[in-house]
Amino acid sequence: MRPRLGAGNLPPPGPSRRCSICLMSSVSIVWKGRCHDPRTRYRLLGHLHRLAARSDEFLLLNGPRPPGLNSTNGQGSEALRPRPNIETIDEHVTGRIIVSSFVARDLEALVACARDADVTLIENLEAENAPFIALKEARLRGLDFKLFDPRDLYPGADRMSFVFLECPEYPFLDGRLVERASREECAASGAQALRGADLYLCAPSVRLCRYLEDWTDCLFSWIKFFFIEDFWWHRQEPMQGFADYQHVFEDLQTERGAEEAEEAAFDAVLATFVQHAEHWTSEVEGWATAEQG
Repeated sequence: MRPRLGAGNLPPPGPSRRCSICLMSSVSIVWKGRCHDPRTRYRLLGHLHRLAARSDEFLLLNGPRPPGLNSTNGQGSEALRPRPNIETIDEHVTGRIIVSSFVARDLEALVACARDADVTLIENLEAENAPFIALKEARLRGLDFKLFDPRDLYPGADRMSFVFLECPEYPFLDGRLVERASREECAASGAQALRGADLYLCAPSVRLCRYLEDWTDCLFSWIKFFFIEDFWWHRQEPMQGFADYQHVFEDLQTERGAEEAEEAAFDAVLATFVQHAEHWTSEVEGWATAEQG
């Protein structure tokens, strides 16, 4: 499951059916990072738009999931407005903006910087040393998209956010990767700390189950090596697989140069995603046929 609110994220929607798929162990992958350079962010997002578009193609081609294979949200998310598969974010937001201190790896340092800047802090009842940070305005730029899974196990927890928070007046927050929760999502979460919030920003995460888990290590290693030096993620362990991928990327960069290596490595990341998506689509179709037979 996604981390609880005390760890920075909204409580996730849970499957309401105990089908064999839902009984499989799942993992919540969380990532964090900060990038101040707009040109680097623009370059990264250009690549990630290709991934989002490919995922969207699979979502559109496959349509509704076979009965019995998809889960429904047991927490009333059906009342929330459906989100587009791809959201390109470029917005100036105002109001009561709540930021989780877990957007940073070193939350104590982040909170200390917030206190030094005289930013309003709100007590977090679930994590004593991780107060929320309150802002009145900020700019968000980036990409948020639904990651294709033919089983559609975790609606609402199946998105990937690469949205950057921009607030130059607060350097300790500026350029950090965040995941957005709207006013409606804050209200639906039932979290007391988010009552009345217009926007909640936390560390991005995605919930997976025996699908694309190893692939995320490749994607995130690529991001860390070519774009965001302090990028960090946790799957079963912190930055799983990076040491191996780092050597591969270094050799590729030496052989082809930085620009071509960046492009070639992402082509491989994207091709691997497509292979997994096609394989699991065939698997799900086979399960559906077997159930109907």
